[in-house]
Amino acid sequence: MLAAAISPWALAAGPDVTSLMPSGGQRGTSVEVTAGGNFPTWPLQAWVDRPGVTITAAGDRGKLTAVIAAEARPGLYWIRFHDANGAAPPQPFVVGTLPEIVEQEPNNTPQKAQSISLPAVVVNGRLNGDADLFSVPLKKGQTLVASLVGNETLSSPMDSVLQIVAPGGNVLDYNHDFHGLDPQIAFVAPSDGSYLARVFAFPAKPNSTIGFSGGDSYVYRLTLTTRPFVDYPWPLAVTLGRESRVEFVGWNIPTALASTVVRPESETVEIFDPQLGNVVTLAVEPHPTLVEAEPNDAAMPQKIELPATVSGRIEKRGDVDVFSFDAKQGASLLFQVQSRSLGFPLDAVLTISDTAGKVLASVDDVGASRDPELAFSPPADGAYCVALGDLNHQGSPRHCYRLRATKAQADFDVTADAHAYTLLAGKPTDVTLSIARPGGFAEEITFGVTGLPGFVTAAPVVSAAQGDSAKTVKLTLSAGPATFSGPIRVVAQATGASRRMHVAGAAIPDNTARTNDLWLTVPGAASP
Repeated sequence: MLAAAISPWALAAGPDVTSLMPSGGQRGTSVEVTAGGNFPTWPLQAWVDRPGVTITAAGDRGKLTAVIAAEARPGLYWIRFHDANGAAPPQPFVVGTLPEIVEQEPNNTPQKAQSISLPAVVVNGRLNGDADLFSVPLKKGQTLVASLVGNETLSSPMDSVLQIVAPGGNVLDYNHDFHGLDPQIAFVAPSDGSYLARVFAFPAKPNSTIGFSGGDSYVYRLTLTTRPFVDYPWPLAVTLGRESRVEFVGWNIPTALASTVVRPESETVEIFDPQLGNVVTLAVEPHPTLVEAEPNDAAMPQKIELPATVSGRIEKRGDVDVFSFDAKQGASLLFQVQSRSLGFPLDAVLTISDTAGKVLASVDDVGASRDPELAFSPPADGAYCVALGDLNHQGSPRHCYRLRATKAQADFDVTADAHAYTLLAGKPTDVTLSIARPGGFAEEITFGVTGLPGFVTAAPVVSAAQGDSAKTVKLTLSAGPATFSGPIRVVAQATGASRRMHVAGAAIPDNTARTNDLWLTVPGAASP
């Protein structure tokens, strides 16, 4: 009886939030949101990774209110729900510029299709193993852009399909995978009338299921607009601190919105306008950027100086873009292509040759990626050529690429073994850190933690340039008798000549993204 009376207390579990519905909202509005998952305690607290969105829990379990500031920057926000016992993985929440509505069931047949008022709206929906249909009025010659966000941004476990259906039931347009597993259609109406946008899905990870799939986490955002919508910016990259003109390629774009001037001061630029149906993200490089200029084939290669980033297109079948560059013997050069990862159909092949046409190196895919990457060390001083084409000899105005040609630099990357940690007073917790050292980075690395309360300490730890600790170290956290719940960051600093500094990231469960904002919970007394 005495042993039973003094048995250790069990630590209560934290929340597990698996979905938000709706999964976004228009800037300057207040949105009622339902969270899916398991909440041992209520209400939950919410932390957002950047200003502009405030989340508060309502009285009913799972009900939340998202207040989006009028000046909030459109784009992706990450929301971390937590209580005194732990934290759920970050959930994505998208802030947009267009009016938004929530899908209304039943809408699974043409007769029950939900009516949509254009010119532009974002539908927040969820698939329940059926199809969702939306009725859209169009005039002859109008271009309707229907663009779905689900798997790629929201990590919904679905491979969705989008169709445009005539009033009589005929499928007029269809798309399966446009941006990864997410579909998009630009449809020109052949005549006046109401057309149906139909959405259904299969599991993102194929299984033996036959038929449509669905569930609480099958959430999506479907933009339906006859107003301006950008497919991609041109060029695909600009130079840091330098003024550049950027053109927009897409649909329904008037002359006044066809281009803009940017002068970036950070690693990316987000361009948005109340008239645009989407946010345009533009890469920023620390070195010169340029656009390929035809003709640039093997007979007349385009001259470039390294380092450089080139925006190009394989615009017709069989086209191959060739660039010449000078290099010194033994130099470490790196050529990287981004195309499929940006949502384009190009299956790029990268080849390096000498000026006589002798192939010195060639690569197609790298692992599971369709985007090639090639390290090259010139065998002698002189001129060389890098050529880029499509594996299947296809081409179109959408076969775009971004070719990054730089001198390879040794670097490092740090990955934490979890996105959240629970630390008990008097019981230290280890944060295991994996260190990747591409290019043979051979410097000592020290680690520190920012965001810790005063009663939590982190023991000093060093990753040596060689040996076991060069690949893995354990950072030990210890806490005194107090409580805490909040974000922390593990900062890695190289002590050698490079002085490189990086923040450790961690995988977000059921998501391809990483977070640098790890979560630390120091709970109070556990419940018996």
